[in-house]
Amino acid sequence: NDSVGGANGTLVDGALAGSPTVSGGQLVLNNPGFSGPSSSANCLSLPVSILPSSGSVTIEEWFTFTGSGFFTEAYAFGTAAPGANTGQYLMGVISAPQGGPVPSGGGSHISQTLAGYAGGETDAYGTTPGLGAGGGGYLDDGGTYMLATVIDGGAGTLSYYLYRASDGLGGHQQTITAIPLSSYSFTQAFLGRSDFDPDNATSGSVDEFRIYDNAQSATAIAADFAAGPNTVIPVPEPASLTLLGLSGLALFLRRRSSATS
Repeated sequence: NDSVGGANGTLVDGALAGSPTVSGGQLVLNNPGFSGPSSSANCLSLPVSILPSSGSVTIEEWFTFTGSGFFTEAYAFGTAAPGANTGQYLMGVISAPQGGPVPSGGGSHISQTLAGYAGGETDAYGTTPGLGAGGGGYLDDGGTYMLATVIDGGAGTLSYYLYRASDGLGGHQQTITAIPLSSYSFTQAFLGRSDFDPDNATSGSVDEFRIYDNAQSATAIAADFAAGPNTVIPVPEPASLTLLGLSGLALFLRRRSSATS
């Protein structure tokens, strides 16, 4: 539940066996491994208004995913049923079917496009050797990870950060040219499913999901990882909006205050 505004999340009970739940302070997706289509997934739907419409943004997510399949997402903002040359999305992809060496062979990456996957998709890939399974850095190996996406509106860049909780392996992965937030017109947002209906559903759990409407520095990202999913380090200016999820699942939208809260 959004404790200040009305950007509440909604649990979506899909056609797959089981139902999404909140247990032990985590969103449990209850999607069988390698299941699909994604349109039938048990997931959490978020209002697209949770994402700033211009400027900068930082997305942080702690998750533990297992055997999810191919083209499965940690988060997905987009338009319905994108195609080769149509549709928009910004997605944290935990597995891609190419495999092979990073950074160009697949695995985890942040995907962005305004015109489908063949019409201008660009990706920031996971590049840390040994991070994730399957030869291409898949993040559905049962490990707990912290993923961060930083769009710096001033610099015009998108940076991908990834850490593994068990040993702290990771850090900055790759920085690419960003699509401005103002260019997007998203119509849907999810945790636990893809914008592409035929893709596999995501299996496992999400411990915490945060959105800041500024570009967090590499130092701040590292500090957030070190503090863990249940500790919020105050931003330099007072935060005015916080999303508190159901039964301990933490969804944070924190923005710099330019007026009275």
